[in-house]
Amino acid sequence: MRRHLGLTLALCIVLAPVALGHPYNTPTVDGHVSTDPGDWIPDEWVADDAPDDCRWGPSDADLDDLCVTWDETCLYVGITTVNGPSGYGNGYLLYIDTDAQNGITGATDWSSADYYQRQIGFSTMGADAFMGFWNMVAGTMGVRHCEDPTNTTPIDGWSGAANPGWKHIEISIPWEGLYGIGPGQVPPGTVLRFIAAICGGDGSSAYDAMPTSSTGAESDPSTPWNEFTDLDVFVEVTVDANGDGVPDGEASPVNQTTWGALKALFIE
Repeated sequence: MRRHLGLTLALCIVLAPVALGHPYNTPTVDGHVSTDPGDWIPDEWVADDAPDDCRWGPSDADLDDLCVTWDETCLYVGITTVNGPSGYGNGYLLYIDTDAQNGITGATDWSSADYYQRQIGFSTMGADAFMGFWNMVAGTMGVRHCEDPTNTTPIDGWSGAANPGWKHIEISIPWEGLYGIGPGQVPPGTVLRFIAAICGGDGSSAYDAMPTSSTGAESDPSTPWNEFTDLDVFVEVTVDANGDGVPDGEASPVNQTTWGALKALFIE
């Protein structure tokens, strides 16, 4: 009996972290993605991209990690990169599908966009919100609605920071700014999708994507700099699983797992 009880307790200790999620988290938006107290939780690390798969190799910026979480008022996204912007300049891009539960809506072709026009498209999602940032230079970041990419408009209330030393980017976007249906409110059943990319100047395509597309064209050195690139692999996160129109309080998109301690060793 004691042996069985001991085994049961041991299983509870191992499995309990898998079953539990985290409460709302509010990371510090300071341009440094870390697992320090008051910042990111390891299980909010939702994508790990190869840090050496940029089309142009070590001369251009290369995406590394993507982190996502939220609290009752805002969505938070953290991006880590390696290398710095090349001598020709690099744009850091983030596309967000804010209503993936409704299928493919929003922008699917960025080649005629009025903001950060690039030879980039999407066949598996539609972008509704977008961040563009040039060369890690302060004051060049923008976050916009982009359902119609030829008529983008600023999103109210967002904030962002980047640290050129760490080569990290962090943004926060109020739910009200995204949806406009009331503070802390989201459409019932909200599911988000994310794709990040590195590009060159006007008319270029993606030089690196996170996650890497199914074709890997953006990572292939033989792909022309301006070839249209379909970014068809995304990170998906369910924000309102219970359908009550409020971001779920168990905010970690990848619920707390026994991998959490290991992730903390590699996120920075």
